[in-house]
Amino acid sequence: MDELVLRAMARWPNVPAVFGWLRLDRRGQWWLIDRGAPGFDEARDGRGSPITSEPIIDFIGRNYAHDALGRWYWQNGPQRVFVCLDLAPLVLRVFGERPAQRLVAHTGHPIERLDSVGSDDAGNLFAVTDRGPGVIDDRDLAALELDLHEPTTGGALAVGPAGGPGGGSPCGELRLMGRHPVRPLAGDPGAALGFERHPRP
Repeated sequence: MDELVLRAMARWPNVPAVFGWLRLDRRGQWWLIDRGAPGFDEARDGRGSPITSEPIIDFIGRNYAHDALGRWYWQNGPQRVFVCLDLAPLVLRVFGERPAQRLVAHTGHPIERLDSVGSDDAGNLFAVTDRGPGVIDDRDLAALELDLHEPTTGGALAVGPAGGPGGGSPCGELRLMGRHPVRPLAGDPGAALGFERHPRP
């Protein structure tokens, strides 16, 4: 975390945290949900407005962390701003060409290690990394080398969006930073991977 943030936390240790004001979508875009705006309507404004300022995006990325309950937050000076997650706390982009591909989190931090890989029923590919749990950006799935097979038939199974061709949880192996079995994630991936998608006080 930034040194100024650490000093602010030490100077004002009891600033109440806020919930429901910041959202991370499935492609790593931050959204501000301005619940204090006049005439705020949850149905109309509840998804928020995109944060586009690069200095603010960098500031959030440098001061993004999680607590012992798996709730991810932005440490905004002395105040914790807990994040609502569309899918996962990290969104992972794939860079480079096979076999030298690498992953970079939406915060700009490179991923050094993959510990496990799993997929939900919608075909989203999750990974537990040295930086925490994340989901592969769906725009990069086609760049991955996936050895997929249907365990009961041996047939091919493509990764696709929810409800589209190839939707469903893939089985097989991911060839990225080594070989990793892709295990099915039943129910809420957050419960399986140790993070809270919708933090509450």
